[in-house]
Amino acid sequence: MTNEMVPYDQRAWSEVEQWRQSRLTSKASRVVPVRVRDRIAGTARVAKGRLGSLPGASEFEHVFTKALGGLLDLSATAARASVRQSAVVEGYRKRGFAVDSIEDIGLLDLVDIDRVKPHLGLSYTAAATVEGAAAGFAVSGGEIVAAGGSVFGAGVGAAPGIGTIVGVMAADAAAVIVAANRAVAHTAAYYGYDLKRPEEQVFALAVLSVGTAAQAGKASAYMELNKLVQLLARRATWEQLRRHGTTRIVEQVFARLGYRVTQRKLGQAVPVIGTVLGAGMNARLLGDVTSDANFIYRERFLRERYGLSPSTSPVAGEEDGFGAGDVIEVSEIVEAEVLEP
Repeated sequence: MTNEMVPYDQRAWSEVEQWRQSRLTSKASRVVPVRVRDRIAGTARVAKGRLGSLPGASEFEHVFTKALGGLLDLSATAARASVRQSAVVEGYRKRGFAVDSIEDIGLLDLVDIDRVKPHLGLSYTAAATVEGAAAGFAVSGGEIVAAGGSVFGAGVGAAPGIGTIVGVMAADAAAVIVAANRAVAHTAAYYGYDLKRPEEQVFALAVLSVGTAAQAGKASAYMELNKLVQLLARRATWEQLRRHGTTRIVEQVFARLGYRVTQRKLGQAVPVIGTVLGAGMNARLLGDVTSDANFIYRERFLRERYGLSPSTSPVAGEEDGFGAGDVIEVSEIVEAEVLEP
């Protein structure tokens, strides 16, 4: 396989394989001391079990969708439209490459792409840190609200209202997902993938699912991504996508992502630590998304360049202390929306 690759691409492929092994099998790095992290993990597990029983929590999806709708129009190209493709193309042209469209980038060599493609992680994590700190401050006025209207270690008056918690966390999750979606679109453009195309929009949703999954769910999310690749390889699938559009698919996946992100961030409701974690977890989440997206599109670019089939071998994941990530079966959502009669 690697004998057919030029040396630069061989090294890049080795880095992709190392990423797959380390990212999909190893535990996530600690972002807080072990004792604090264990405390947060235990509290978050309790909160996750009680989230559905909290007064007003049943409205989370509605509140989240409303908040999301205030940030983007799902009937349009969503956050993808905010990625200025002309700026990406111009970046290549300034370096002397004959590029007139996003698709033209895919004809370049990887070494040339790397000369132009910036490191996108910092610009996205900085904004996410500010947003997360605000959300963490808003929901950590007391402690995690327990079912029945009490809180751990304080009276009801010491904690923010149920509506505040649900509303703030839903709005925060929506903002994070919009930023993450834009980061994926931005990364895709630099590798020559145009997210104005319906099939690319769907692929990006699966990339987003990998990036936002908890460590225990990374491997399953990655296998779901490859399952989607095989589905999209059928001409009938992307023809149906172009005919029916992706609005309903995006809505369903975003709703599940919003719930997932909120569950992962329930540690924000721990007193004092919440504000710090709100900022840290947003930054970590956006860092995960941008890093994973870069490697996924890099892997895809090399597979398509050298005619390599998508990976079908499962990779075992590990529990990271924050709970197993649920798998968002994007391929099944696609089949249900555009393929089934």
